[in-house]
Amino acid sequence: MIGHPSFLISYFSLFFGVASVIIISWFHGEEGRQKIKLVEIIFHTLIFTGLITTLYFVADFGKKKIENSNEKVIAVLPFSDFNETKENEFFADGITDDILTQLSKISDIKVISRTSVMKYKNTKMNISEISKELGAGTILEGSVRTSGNKIRITGQLIDANNDVHIWSETFDREMNDVFEIQTDIAERIAAALHAKLLPGEKELIENKNTNNFDAYTFYLKGKHHYYNYTEEENEMAIDQFKKALNIDPNYALAIAGLSDAYSQKVSKYWAENSWLDSALVLGKKAVEKNPKLPEAYKALASAYQGKEEIQLAMLNYKKAIELNPNYWTAILNYGQIKMFFGKYDEALFWIKRAAQLSPDDIMSNLSVAMVYKNLNCNNIAINWAQKALSLEPRHTFANSYLGDLYLNVGDIKNARKYFESSVEIDSNWVFGWFLGGRIEAIQNDYKKSKIYFDRYMKIRNSYPEYFYAHTLLKLNQVDSAKSILEEEVKDYSTFFEEEEKSQLFNYMAFAEIYAVRNDRVNSYKWWNKAINKGYTDIERIKIYPYFENMRNEPEYKSLLQKMRTKIDSFKTVIKNEYPEYEICE
Repeated sequence: MIGHPSFLISYFSLFFGVASVIIISWFHGEEGRQKIKLVEIIFHTLIFTGLITTLYFVADFGKKKIENSNEKVIAVLPFSDFNETKENEFFADGITDDILTQLSKISDIKVISRTSVMKYKNTKMNISEISKELGAGTILEGSVRTSGNKIRITGQLIDANNDVHIWSETFDREMNDVFEIQTDIAERIAAALHAKLLPGEKELIENKNTNNFDAYTFYLKGKHHYYNYTEEENEMAIDQFKKALNIDPNYALAIAGLSDAYSQKVSKYWAENSWLDSALVLGKKAVEKNPKLPEAYKALASAYQGKEEIQLAMLNYKKAIELNPNYWTAILNYGQIKMFFGKYDEALFWIKRAAQLSPDDIMSNLSVAMVYKNLNCNNIAINWAQKALSLEPRHTFANSYLGDLYLNVGDIKNARKYFESSVEIDSNWVFGWFLGGRIEAIQNDYKKSKIYFDRYMKIRNSYPEYFYAHTLLKLNQVDSAKSILEEEVKDYSTFFEEEEKSQLFNYMAFAEIYAVRNDRVNSYKWWNKAINKGYTDIERIKIYPYFENMRNEPEYKSLLQKMRTKIDSFKTVIKNEYPEYEICE
């Protein structure tokens, strides 16, 4: 094929070869033996040098072309709203989101998440800049205009590597035809990218959840509010989803949306756990109404996760991902569960996959940092946490988690910096004060540690825990400390009656409680259990003061070595199975 590196190499080799033959004929065209002249040597040298230089650049061009082979990574930019009033702006955003979702069901392409593309709404950045930021080789942009019962949707697909339009079309239809337009666009984009569209995927793309345009409009409004991620907006989303269901009670997408909003009331806005029961009922109903709807399985999984039914949560997240290979929230949640249960090699695969699909999502980047922390790759973890913080410098959790990472490596100056930053942003940020208390405990300033822990408990309105008891012991408040530790042992013993639900850190916390009580036998016992479950945060063990009386003992050193061996085994798997992923030695 013309333009392919192998063709160009052959072409230029032939060109310079012909030039060389012409020179030989010029100098040696007469019969008989002739001497090679100096000027002839110079010409041949120039030709040879020209050939080598040209071939180098052709080969390099081919290499760059291969490196830029990201045309099947697509970003769907927010469609422009060309209506005279902005009252229906949510509609253009909804159309964008639905087209993105349709494309996400095609396994042969990667679709950048809604979270990462919405910031480009009304942007003045050019396609090349957006492509570079998102790592997308193909960009879809378009516009929406409505007038009465008519709708016009335009779309154009652009090869961002060379700014060439691959496909463009304008759809003038009746408003009720909007569902067919979305399907049509997805299928035409797949064809334009030469993406394999499997029969099952084609069926999913062509599947309509409702035929009622009014119900669809309420659903779009619900999604618009849901994605604003505030408690007030979440309630508005619930109201809109309910209005959609009043019109079409069998609308599985709206049922799934309502389920997700109920789960979010608990996970983000601290509502009573009873809302999870409603979320679970609705999630099951959505699956029943449409067994091929990825959003239904994701909603059901979120409800199960909130209720700590972890195996059922994972089963439904996996089903959602099978139906939508680009469903980054399901992928991220699935990876986080793997991480919380100590499967760090698998967790890295899933969480990095989510981060690739949603490069501007803070929690995706922080989750990658969390995995690397547990692989004892603290510098890499810090880099990912810094990337997350750069996306939103006043994000409280990002600040406090970065401080936590610096504390783990003994960088007290930076740990304090990010602790102070987090509580300056939000003086009621409990995890900020918790971080401050631990920093000062490690620095042996137990008076200041107690002040920070007091602040943490007052805000959270929680019972004192073992880290607070340790600080009290250091301040010679022995009776209070012992009372707290006794209560902690009772609480954790009750907790472990449901051991199958326990995350691995719970085992390590129990080991630390016994270490503070100076009960070496039980401390080593639970520490060993934690390692067997997958606990690998070795730097925490080394820097925190809970094991200070045990550090010279053979069993302490033996368990540290067991952790190192566990970490090395994870790294070996990652190097063998995911060689493209960065890993430290």
